[in-house]
Amino acid sequence: MFNNISWFQYLAFISIASFTWWATVFYIYYRHDLLQILLTKKTDHSGDGKYNPNLNFQQEHIAGIKRSDLPTSPDVSQIIQSFTDEVSAYLEEAIKNEVAKEDLLASLCRIANKFPSLAASEFKESLNQFIVNQTETCCAMFLSEEDLNKVWGET
Repeated sequence: MFNNISWFQYLAFISIASFTWWATVFYIYYRHDLLQILLTKKTDHSGDGKYNPNLNFQQEHIAGIKRSDLPTSPDVSQIIQSFTDEVSAYLEEAIKNEVAKEDLLASLCRIANKFPSLAASEFKESLNQFIVNQTETCCAMFLSEEDLNKVWGET
C-alpha cells in the first residue's frame, strides 16, 4: 500500500501538515497580537498624509474587542493564584526548617501584605480556609480566627 509513495511526497506531506498545525496554533494563541501589529503598521492608504479617523476606529476595535475591554491590570484570579502559590511554597519550605508558629504567622503576614487587595475582597474567607488547610496539612499547626486576623494585619 505504501510502496507507491516516494520520499519526496512523504516529506512534502509532513512539511505541509506541520506548517498547517503550527499556523493554526499561532493563529489561536497570537491572533490578537498579530492583528494589533498589522493595524499599527497600517498606513494611510489615501496617500495625502491626512488624518484618517477610520484607521483610528479600526485600531480601537480590533477583532470586535474594544481596547478598553482588555485587562490593564492583573486579573483577580491571577492575584489569588500568585498568593496561593506563594503561601504553598512558603509552607513547603517551613516544613523543612521546622518553623515556629509565631514565625510562620509573621511570614504569612508579609506574604499577605504583598497582596493588599485580597484583604478586602470577597475571596478572603476562601483564602483563610486555604491557609488553614495548607497549614494543617503541611506543618501540622492549627490556626485560630485570631491567628488569621494577624495574618491579614487586622489585630
